[in-house]
Amino acid sequence: MLRKSFLFALILVLIAGFALAGEGKARIAVLEFGHKALNSQWWGSGGAAQDMFITQLVKAGKYTVVDRERLAALMQEKNLSLSGDVSAATAVQAGKLLGVEYMLVGDVTEFGEQENKAQVGWGIGLDVRKKKFIAALDVRLISVTTGEILWAETGRKEESNAKVYVAGIGGGVDDDRMFDKVLRPIVEELSGKLLQVSLATSASVVGKVKGKIAKIDAGTVYINLGSEQGVAVGDTFGVYKLGEAIKDPDTGEVLGADETKVGTIKVTAVKGAKYSACTVVDGSGFAVGNLVK
Repeated sequence: MLRKSFLFALILVLIAGFALAGEGKARIAVLEFGHKALNSQWWGSGGAAQDMFITQLVKAGKYTVVDRERLAALMQEKNLSLSGDVSAATAVQAGKLLGVEYMLVGDVTEFGEQENKAQVGWGIGLDVRKKKFIAALDVRLISVTTGEILWAETGRKEESNAKVYVAGIGGGVDDDRMFDKVLRPIVEELSGKLLQVSLATSASVVGKVKGKIAKIDAGTVYINLGSEQGVAVGDTFGVYKLGEAIKDPDTGEVLGADETKVGTIKVTAVKGAKYSACTVVDGSGFAVGNLVK
């Protein structure tokens, strides 16, 4: 009985550990890449690029990535059909329905082969056939919170092989595998660049830092919190009006003040190390000096 209780407790600890492992990570969905390559019959390249990106991002462990099958099920459930060159507005709408914070979208802009043939010698039936395999991807990362394209990059690679035929008989490298050799390195390179981008979660600093409204100008609220405090685009803060200070009657020390919430603001741009621009989500009566947290 004791052993069963111990095993049950261990399972609960492991489940909790897996749950905690996903906390604090930005949630990202990778859509199937669109196909814009001209004169190419390799239409499966968009799905291959999607799978490769998902694998690379999951292996890195930096983000919580939606599995392709789970993503397909969610999109079917929400009656969504998205891939490739989706608009930012559509990505925002879809991302909110899918419960993610970022959408990785892109297109296969080149994917094909070029073949050159040459006859060597005279009358001996010796032919050399050289093929060049080419692939290129355009990738964009869209914030579901703001609709902003946070990161965009292009990757391209070529790979060649040759086959020699004598009297029509010969051999060489398997052509089909060459496509993987040009596509995968691009995905690995672009994934590495994406992993260097700092992505905030929906609760990156909210509740952890406090600041004040420094300026209000034409509907834009500026706060004295910036990159130094870990503020990121999409973070939301409550705005509080401070009441009369409460002092210790014996020492005169200020103990605090009454706080009345007047609204909510959202960060639209981190302007510097110590200040950011925000837009009003709800509420009114904001004033310089109001507490934000």
